[in-house]
Amino acid sequence: MMMSDKGKISILMGTYNGEKYLEKQLRSIASQTYTNWTLIVSDDGSTDSTCEIITRFAKEFSEGRVILFQGPGKGFAANFYNLLNRKDIDSPFYAFCDQDDIWCNNKLEEAINQLTTNDFSTDNYALYGSRTKLIDSDEVNIGYSPCFLKEFTFSNALLQSYAGGNTMVFSRGLKTVFETFPANLPIVSHDWILYIICSAMNGTVIYDREPKILYRQHGQNLVGSNTGILSKLTRFNRLFAGEFKCWSEKNCMALECLKDRMPADNRRDYERFSALNGSLLKRITNFIKGGFYRQSFIETCAFFIMNLFRKLV
Repeated sequence: MMMSDKGKISILMGTYNGEKYLEKQLRSIASQTYTNWTLIVSDDGSTDSTCEIITRFAKEFSEGRVILFQGPGKGFAANFYNLLNRKDIDSPFYAFCDQDDIWCNNKLEEAINQLTTNDFSTDNYALYGSRTKLIDSDEVNIGYSPCFLKEFTFSNALLQSYAGGNTMVFSRGLKTVFETFPANLPIVSHDWILYIICSAMNGTVIYDREPKILYRQHGQNLVGSNTGILSKLTRFNRLFAGEFKCWSEKNCMALECLKDRMPADNRRDYERFSALNGSLLKRITNFIKGGFYRQSFIETCAFFIMNLFRKLV
C-alpha cells in the first residue's frame, strides 16, 4: 500500500557514459513505493548510449516526468552542484541519484517518512542520508558502509561527510541556500557540501543505519566506499600530502557565502577552523575549542596530528 503523498521529489541524477548499469538504476526508480517523483538528469557529455537509454525510459511516462538536459561538462561535482544551483528545479523535496546503483523500492518512502516527522516544514533545513549495502559489478553483496554512531554536527561536517550523496534526500529549504551561491562555485563533492551547509545552519541531519540502496563498486567508480585498512592508509597519505587542505579551501569558499547567516556558535567554530593555519599553539587551541572530530576516534587523532603539521586548512 502506498504511503500518503507528502509532496513531489525531484530526483537529481548526474550521468556520464553510464550505459552499462543505468538501466538497473532506472528500473529501481520506477519501482519506488513513493510515486510522486520527477527524474531530472544532467548528462555531462556522454559519448555512449546513456542519453538514448534515458530518452527511451522517459517515453514510459507522461511528458515532463523524466527530463534530460546537458550538464556543464566539468566533472561529477560540478554537474551535481549545477542541479543544486538551478532555481528552475522547484519541489518540496530532492534526492541525489547516481547512474549505477540500485535503490530498494522503499528508499524514497522511508526517507520522506523520517524527514516529515514532528513539525516539519519544507522550508526547514533538513537532510536524510543512510548507510549503503555494497555490491560488486555482478551485484554480489560485498559488505556495508561503516555504521556511524557519533552525533552529526558542524564540527564533524568540517572534517568528513556522513553519508553518500546517492542516499541523500533533502528539503526545499536546504536547496534554496545553494541557489544563492555563485554558479561557478567550486565544490569537492555534492554530498559533503550538503552536510556542511545543513549542519552550519543547525538544520536537521538524519542518519538511517538501515541501508536503502545497493552501492555498486566497480573500476569506473569516481568515489568508492573507502573501506579496508589499506584503502584508509592510502587515502590518509593523500590527505596528508595536501589533498585535504585543498578540499578545505573549497569548502570554506562556500561557507564564506553563508557566514553572515550562520548561527553565532557555528560562525565562531568556522572562524576557529579557518584559524587552523596559524601558529602551532593557535592550531592546537582552536582544534580543541572547536571540538572538531571524525566519526572514528582513531581518525580524529590522525587529523589532530595533521593539524599539528598545518595540513587541514
